[in-house]
Formats: sequence, C-alpha cells, structure tokens
Amino acid sequence: MNTGQTLLTICAMILLGTTIVGVNRTFFSHGVILQQTEIGLHAISLAQGMIEEASGKAFDNFTAPDTGGQTNMLTSPSQLTAPSALGPEAGESYRGSNDFNDFDDFNFFRTNPWVIHIPGVDTLKIFCAVDYVDDNDLETPVAKTTWHKRLTVSVAGVSTQDTVKVSTVFSYWWFR
Repeated sequence: MNTGQTLLTICAMILLGTTIVGVNRTFFSHGVILQQTEIGLHAISLAQGMIEEASGKAFDNFTAPDTGGQTNMLTSPSQLTAPSALGPEAGESYRGSNDFNDFDDFNFFRTNPWVIHIPGVDTLKIFCAVDYVDDNDLETPVAKTTWHKRLTVSVAGVSTQDTVKVSTVFSYWWFR
C-alpha cells in the first residue's frame, strides 16, 4: 500500500467516524424529543381528567338547595384564597371520583402522595386552584362571588422544566 492509498483510507475512516457520531447524535436527540412528547401527553391527559372530574360536580356546596339567584349564598372569595377555609368539607377526602361533592373542593388540591410515577417516563405532580372570575374577563380572578369559577390545573414533571397548565370556567345558571 502506498502513501496515497493510506491517506485515502484514513480520510474514509474519519468520514465514517463523523457520520456515525452524527447519526448517534440524531438518534439521541430524537429519543429525547419522543420522551418529552410522551411526558406532555401524560400531563395533558391528567390535567384534562381532573377538569372533567371537577366539572361533573355541583357548582358550589350551597347550590344543592335553591339559592334563589343570590350570590351571597355562595362560598365567599376569602374562602377560595384560604386553604384552611376551602376544600373538602368535613368528612370529605379525595380517594376517588365520588368523594368531592362540588367544584371548589378542588381548590388547593394536590395529588396524594403528591406525585404520580409513570414508569420509564417521569414523575408528575398535580396542583389545582379555583377562583371566581367575572363574565367580562375570564382571565383575571375577582374578589367577589360571581356565577363563574375558573379551575386551573397545573401538572409538572420532576425531570422536566415544563409545566402544563389547563384552565376551564364553570358557570352556574339559575332559571326561575
């Protein structure tokens, strides 16, 4: 083998090595993107499930009896901002879909035991917040009782920096 053939062989080996490193980097990047997508799908699914469960409950603990169209019979906004004043009533705890009886029981709700482990994917944490909103501005919480409550469900992964936030507005309509 002469010098030209040796040089050509060395260049071919360098080109092959560079190609293999590039392909491996692409496969690794693709795997990370797939894992992040799977975590995002799980997070959205968990958040949507919490919203569906909460939306199936009564608007307020006091709407089971007839409120007569009076918002002063509803849970006060100060109770929505105090974790000790709002949440499950006496005897209620979250162990399944039938334990909470109204929408704002999900205020300050966290998954128990604070995390949901999805094998091979990530560990996710769920946090819920309920506040009153005005019908003219559904994005800004108000400090008065209205016929509209917004539930915001946040799902965060332990190994990811992203947090999925999903919101819904639940309204109570009173007809005579």
